Amino acid sequence: IFPLVQYWAHWADLKWYLERVAPGRLVVMTVAVSGTVGLRDTAQLLAQLGSLFALHLTPMAHWTWMFIKGGRTISETTILQGYTTHHTHVIMPLSHLATPSTFNKNGLQVQRQRWHYCNANGAMGGLCNEYTPDPLPVPSPPPVTHQSVIARVPVVVTAGNRHQYLYHTLTTLMNAPGAQHDNIMVVLGNATQAATQLLHLMNINFTTLTIHGHHNNKLFSYYRNVFKFIAHTFPDAPAVILLDEDVEVSPDFFSYMSQTLWLLHEDPSLYCINAYSATGFQGTAHDSRTVLRARVQVEWGYAVSLQFIRDAIRKWPSDVSKVDTVFYDQWLYKHQSNGRECVFPEVSRSFHFGMGVNTEAWSTEAYFLFKPLVKQPHVHLDNVSTLLLETWQEHFSRSIRHATPLTGNPCSETFVPPVNTTTNFVFYYRMLRELNGKPNYRNFFFAAKCLNAWSASEQGLHKRVLTVRVSMLTTLYLVGAPYSPYAYLRPHYIKPWDYDSVTDEEDDIIMNRIKKVEMGRYQILNLNVTSEYLMNILFVN
Repeated sequence: IFPLVQYWAHWADLKWYLERVAPGRLVVMTVAVSGTVGLRDTAQLLAQLGSLFALHLTPMAHWTWMFIKGGRTISETTILQGYTTHHTHVIMPLSHLATPSTFNKNGLQVQRQRWHYCNANGAMGGLCNEYTPDPLPVPSPPPVTHQSVIARVPVVVTAGNRHQYLYHTLTTLMNAPGAQHDNIMVVLGNATQAATQLLHLMNINFTTLTIHGHHNNKLFSYYRNVFKFIAHTFPDAPAVILLDEDVEVSPDFFSYMSQTLWLLHEDPSLYCINAYSATGFQGTAHDSRTVLRARVQVEWGYAVSLQFIRDAIRKWPSDVSKVDTVFYDQWLYKHQSNGRECVFPEVSRSFHFGMGVNTEAWSTEAYFLFKPLVKQPHVHLDNVSTLLLETWQEHFSRSIRHATPLTGNPCSETFVPPVNTTTNFVFYYRMLRELNGKPNYRNFFFAAKCLNAWSASEQGLHKRVLTVRVSMLTTLYLVGAPYSPYAYLRPHYIKPWDYDSVTDEEDDIIMNRIKKVEMGRYQILNLNVTSEYLMNILFVN
């Protein structure tokens, strides 16, 4: 079920599933109530697959289509207008051909299990492709340079009933250089038969936890039990890597982890190593060798120490009615991080592709759907030792002190001047302390938004400073003054920027820029159409 009555993001999930339907499979699609307004880019794929109507469906259309993937249309009907009952009736004889003989003598039993599984499950990608099936068992990938660092580190994958997602996640994980298949453990919450059969087929270690509740209440309890399981099962592990069933990892995932994990034990001001970039989005992620540190929650694909796991369990409430948030990662950030920071790459080593309980369609498309991911393995990180707090603060202070100050409207097209050599800029914006002691992020929101940087929360900032990588050669520091400890570096002649002081003309520039940023790669051609404009057209005609 894909809620395509929503315009944003869900089209990508439908496309993801369609691309993983094996050639020769019979596919039946139908519209329930309404939902073609959100087909978006997937309509092009449907047309390529043979649909005659996909490019012409109205937002309230009713439509059914039965077709063979890579073959031909069996039936396609549509009602473009109206709410009448829509029926289609087809008798379709199914093939009883023998399963493919893509096995050797030693793999006969595994291949029989594969095709038995594929007879009952669809959209499994290469697992069930009869022409070019994924190898089973999955071959062991080559090691990484610092393989010994991750040799005893378990990789825990949290999963539920989305076995198509799980297969893709495990495939990218097991094929990433440095992966040790025996170290991977899947923790299933209320396991389905499809998920357990898949893990048996892939020869992956797994366990099942029984959980109760609904939606985020259920998830909050589930992750608490996952942490308990980790503490009991891997008490002597130097660290543990966790990721969810809908996270694709980069080929550089384990190489990145092997170069950064030591920081957890050397620097008590850190509590996690994130593979996901807190600040690296389209236009702000350029150098795969660069690693940063800032206040941020654990994100998609992260490592923490076993001591952090044990401390979290002691504080983790069993009664969800007594917590201020039931998002487990946010709870860890608010109540367990204790002001500590996380390490994360400029360009992500993980990508969150799934659509689930907490998916907000617009923000998913605006921030996450097109997030850059490192595609090559064995990237040498060039600044890991500088991430230790004392060294990092010295580096940060030096970079800001010698940066070129920028003034004016951060939404102006000419705000950041072009450069042909490595250059640091700094922009001071006004940040005051509220009565509750917390900073006021109003000016930060506008400044960051103008630069197409993360602006939705304070996460990703190091001591109230956001690092924005404008280009491969250009780094911009957004410093909140006077709240940030780095605000003392502001030259006396530079006045912190304040949105409340901008002119009406500058405000128009800001609002237009924000609209452009929020639409991303999309453009509304009739943005200026108003009811008065439409009435004038009707009156004239």
